[in-house]
Amino acid sequence: MNIKKLISYDLPALSLEDSGEKALHLMNEYRVFHLPLVQRDNYIALISEDDLLDWDTPEEPLSLAEFLTFRPAIAENTHAFEAMKVVKEFSLSVLPVLDQHQHYLGLITIDGLLSFIADTNAVKEPGAIIVLEIEQKNYSMSEIARICESNDVTILCSFVKTVNETGLQWVTLKLNKADVQSLMATFERYNYVIAEVFASENNKENLQENFDMLMHYLNV
Repeated sequence: MNIKKLISYDLPALSLEDSGEKALHLMNEYRVFHLPLVQRDNYIALISEDDLLDWDTPEEPLSLAEFLTFRPAIAENTHAFEAMKVVKEFSLSVLPVLDQHQHYLGLITIDGLLSFIADTNAVKEPGAIIVLEIEQKNYSMSEIARICESNDVTILCSFVKTVNETGLQWVTLKLNKADVQSLMATFERYNYVIAEVFASENNKENLQENFDMLMHYLNV
């Protein structure tokens, strides 16, 4: 899915005539920390709450502001994973989307991105989450999948993160079963280090908890 399908049209854009005070009011109303500054369909800058709070004259129009140089954005045909990368890099609450002519189309939100990842990667489905700690040279998804299959467990989705300080990889597995004691014993028999295990029951509260834990491991 490209990012255009995740655009939210509920959030407003700021204009050059809007004051800093109005921008702060809108951010508070819509519970975001950023809003785009747009003139017609031209994306000028992404305004942050911090810049507005540091501005000595927020009663003046944004056209007089000196912080209109921050312009993170993503193209409409980009995948949602790339959008997540930009959001994390700049600690954004919203991300503007531009068409092929660099015209402003709308915004995507953190909630929209997380919902997409949850829906497409089955992270909210019932089942356990196992995090393996593996040396890069020993990483083999085919072997991990084979071990799971030998225990009649299916991997619904997986994420791999390299820990820069150690060079180790954290391999997060979302599985289709909550009872994974036998699978854990098999991993240990093959000398895998199990860093974390989140077993879930088939209820909404535990599914949300597991999802939140997974987002923590992905640092989003």
